Amino acid sequence: MKDYKSRLKEVFSEVLESSVYNETLVRKHFSQDYIQHVDGKTLHFDSFLQHMKALKQDGSELLIDIKTLAQEGNTVFSNHLVNVTTIENRKIQIQVIGEFRFQGDQICYCDELTHLISGDPKDKDLGSRV
Repeated sequence: MKDYKSRLKEVFSEVLESSVYNETLVRKHFSQDYIQHVDGKTLHFDSFLQHMKALKQDGSELLIDIKTLAQEGNTVFSNHLVNVTTIENRKIQIQVIGEFRFQGDQICYCDELTHLISGDPKDKDLGSRV
């Protein structure tokens, strides 16, 4: 069985934790048919690209602390903390519970719930901000 847990860690590191928006890397790791359900909103690939741009514009540093990863077939479940320092030096911590599905080496689907643990309430939408 393919190790999709390692692939997800790679995506977190290369795409999310990077301080710069790199559309080539996003396209490498996410399917053109990508769909993300997050906190009652749905992002398709183009709106996901906008979401990635917004994250990079708002945050100067983003670090992911994985608490638990579990894999079944091509699906990985993750419970992780996202720690963000914004360009205004606001500190944010969000807990994310997510289901990630892979098609080949790309993520094609994500269903996640986010919970703002600490930070400004206006950043509650960080998981779906575009």
